[in-house]
Amino acid sequence: MRLPGLRSTLGLILVGFGVVALPLLLALGFGGVYVDRLSEQARTAVYDAVRAVQSSRSLSESLTAMERTARQFVLLGDPALFDVYRENHEQFQGLVERLARLNPEPAHQQPIAAIGEREEALYRRLRSFVVPPLTASGPEPPLVAAPPLPAVEGGEPAFGPPSQEQLGALFADLRTLADGIRANSSELIDREVDVLQRTAATAQQWLFWMAIALIPLTLVSSGLFTVLISRPVRQVNQAIRQLGDGRFEQPIRVRGPDDLRAVGERLEWLRQRLIELEAQKTRFLRHVSHELKTPLTAIRESGDLLREETVGPLNAEQREIAEILTDSGRRLQGLIEDLIDFSRTQSQRPSLNAESVSADSLVDAVLQDHKPAIRSKALAVELDTGQCELTADRGKLHTVIDNLVSNAVRFSPEGGRLRIATAQTGHTATIEVADEGPGIPEDDRDRIFEAFYQGRTQPRGYVKGSGLGLSIAREYVMAHGGRLEVVEGHERGACLRISLPRQLPAVREQRE
Repeated sequence: MRLPGLRSTLGLILVGFGVVALPLLLALGFGGVYVDRLSEQARTAVYDAVRAVQSSRSLSESLTAMERTARQFVLLGDPALFDVYRENHEQFQGLVERLARLNPEPAHQQPIAAIGEREEALYRRLRSFVVPPLTASGPEPPLVAAPPLPAVEGGEPAFGPPSQEQLGALFADLRTLADGIRANSSELIDREVDVLQRTAATAQQWLFWMAIALIPLTLVSSGLFTVLISRPVRQVNQAIRQLGDGRFEQPIRVRGPDDLRAVGERLEWLRQRLIELEAQKTRFLRHVSHELKTPLTAIRESGDLLREETVGPLNAEQREIAEILTDSGRRLQGLIEDLIDFSRTQSQRPSLNAESVSADSLVDAVLQDHKPAIRSKALAVELDTGQCELTADRGKLHTVIDNLVSNAVRFSPEGGRLRIATAQTGHTATIEVADEGPGIPEDDRDRIFEAFYQGRTQPRGYVKGSGLGLSIAREYVMAHGGRLEVVEGHERGACLRISLPRQLPAVREQRE
């Protein structure tokens, strides 16, 4: 069952385009999503890293402000200074929480948690020395005492209001932790950049291998649909050439989309119709040629009686008319025999009476038949013959050579040269007939062997032929398993070559 889209040539082309383009579109979509995800990841990582660095720097700045406020508070004992310190404390703890979110690794969490806890302990200790303000309901409950601070250098316990030396030591410790946190934040940027580079390299590798995998897939799918589309087109083209060459034996079948199959069915109908027309033409030629033979025989016999003066003596003018009548009858008989031979070759394959034949003796016999025409045009005959023996039908091969020599004499100029050559090489015998006439135009070379076709160039002073001589000659040569062709690159005039097997296929098989 075929898909609906494959029932027409246009649908097949669209489906092929879709199949070829689909992997490319998927690859582009995957690449776009991957790059977008990579871009979002890079943006988030860089943003978080920058925030971490900024927060770590703000952490150091906040420590400096807190240290200055704490020293002033311890020195002066002013609650307003503690309020400033509390604001810095809250800002500092917010920075600590932000750094904890931006540095999720355990190795980075430890110094962040340590600096937050120590600063929180210092804040509680300082808060414990603040006098609670009075309210309408009385004084607030006393604040919870802060846990003891770590001992400062020298072993002095950290109870009571911290001294300036203790504050310096505590904030120095906090700054050390802040410097470590800032270094970790800088390492975070380097680490994120490294992760992004590895991710980009992985994405590049994925895209590279995807492109490598898509190349053969695209080529295979393109080749498949090219075959599916071009095969029925070639079948249609071959069928048209087959009909144009007059080969009606093989039925025409076109496989493919429905529209091209319909064209194939119409071509098959045309083939059947051409077969019928060829049969009608052959029957017509056979009937006409046979019907013409009877009155032609009477005309020729009457002309012979007049020319031989059987019915009485003739004067010079009457004798010339009798000669013209006899020659015209002979020429008309040749045309009728050509029609009979052509109709016979079209109705059935020519039968061969195989016998040993000398091509040289056949050439001599044909030249004797055309001796008057050769002499009248003062042609110089050049023979290049040797011992050329083959098995063939003597009568049909004589007809082939006769047609070629007749054409050569007909087209040769006055005083021209006529060259005939025979040769045998291995299992092949060749006969060439060349003249010095106008030659065969390149456009006519593929058609001169067609029935009733006459070339554009015709000799002057000759009655136009029937156009069947070369067609009959080719049929007889093909019946022998050979070929008749125009020799390319001939210097002047036309040259036709007959190539025949020296042994007919059936005779060769019997001997082997």
